[in-house]
Amino acid sequence: MASIVDPPPSLHHTRSEAIAGGKKKSDIEMYHAMQSTTKGSKREDPLKILDPSSKKLVTVESQRIMAVLDDTICKIRLVTLLPELTQNTDKYANIISDDIQAMLKEHYKLEALFSKVFLLQEEEETVAHTGSAKRGGLDGDVEQMSYESLCTYRSQLQQQIRHSTRSIVRLFSRNHSALEAVLKHVSERPSAATSLISTSNNLRSIIMEKLLTTREEEEERSRYIQQIIQREVKASVEVKRLEGLLQEASEEREADLNKRNVEIKKLKSDLAQLQKSSNETNKRIKSDSMKQELTDTKTSDGKCDRLNQSIAQLRTQLAQAVAEHRQSEQILRSRKIKTESALETWIAKYDTDMGERQDEYEQIEAVYKVEKQQLEDLEERFAVLEEEYNRIIEERRVNAELKAEEERRLRLLTKAAVVIQAHWRSYATRKKLKQKKKGKKGKKGK
Repeated sequence: MASIVDPPPSLHHTRSEAIAGGKKKSDIEMYHAMQSTTKGSKREDPLKILDPSSKKLVTVESQRIMAVLDDTICKIRLVTLLPELTQNTDKYANIISDDIQAMLKEHYKLEALFSKVFLLQEEEETVAHTGSAKRGGLDGDVEQMSYESLCTYRSQLQQQIRHSTRSIVRLFSRNHSALEAVLKHVSERPSAATSLISTSNNLRSIIMEKLLTTREEEEERSRYIQQIIQREVKASVEVKRLEGLLQEASEEREADLNKRNVEIKKLKSDLAQLQKSSNETNKRIKSDSMKQELTDTKTSDGKCDRLNQSIAQLRTQLAQAVAEHRQSEQILRSRKIKTESALETWIAKYDTDMGERQDEYEQIEAVYKVEKQQLEDLEERFAVLEEEYNRIIEERRVNAELKAEEERRLRLLTKAAVVIQAHWRSYATRKKLKQKKKGKKGKKGK
């Protein structure tokens, strides 16, 4: 039986490569790898080869192994529920028999006593006493035991708890109805126990799969996995080749960038020369403007003198005009008094009219509030449209700025090219002139 439970190394190796090998290739990648070799033939599931052909256990030994494993998992489920059953015996009295209840109560007493002994041991280790000593908080003879006696008594309690657990499991095994009722209605167990049960179920699935797998299926799996490994090696070689091509393309692009950088540096030097000449021109213009400013200052001083004389004459004329217009001012004052009286009359009339207008205003304001509410509703409706409009306007603005920047850069490059061409034409002209002069001198010598 041990040889059947423990799988051979080859089976374990091939299965681990097929399942855990998913770190390198997923199931979908395996499927695409199989497509290249199955063109023209009927398509099948590439993972079907990893499933055992038989769905039922044939041999008696394998059936016994699974029976023992199922019984073990059932006992684990039952044992992990014992803390809940022992603490709430009365709650589950209707689904368990009296003898099981008595065993559960006895088991609960043993666990309580074991907890007391464990607490006493921890307290003894904390205070570091080697002999017996008084300890508070617990009752009974256990409290008077020494550390060595507590250790011995703890071992005895552990053995008793083991025997009690086995007895409870035997009673439940004899009473199948009570066992099924407990497993169905009681579900409170620690998280570690839940993890243990889950691991046991996974172990059962693995053992079931291994027992269903034959020797021929193991060899076929090994060959299939070897084919996958060979395809992966070929794929890695192709990846390296493509990486080399990518590296060559990157180097070519880097060389092209270097050439363009050299051209940019040349254009920048030409631009610096243009800036230098423009600075000199600006200095010359500033000196000319300063000279012009001095000339204008002298001219303005003469104009100021003439304007001061004009101001004096105008002040004399103003005094004469004030004397002439005092009489007309008195006439205007009398008119003002008459106008004020008439104004008071109009104010009284205005108050009367405004009372009427106020009533009319209140009516209009009520209508305005209704229309304002309608306007707010319309504004909320058109807010989304306004946001969309603003987004479109912003995109257009950004595009216009980018276009303007591109045009400015193009003008700058065009200007630089014109300057370079001008320099080159002047250089070519001078060279031709020199060649002509040399030709004339040669003819004269002859």
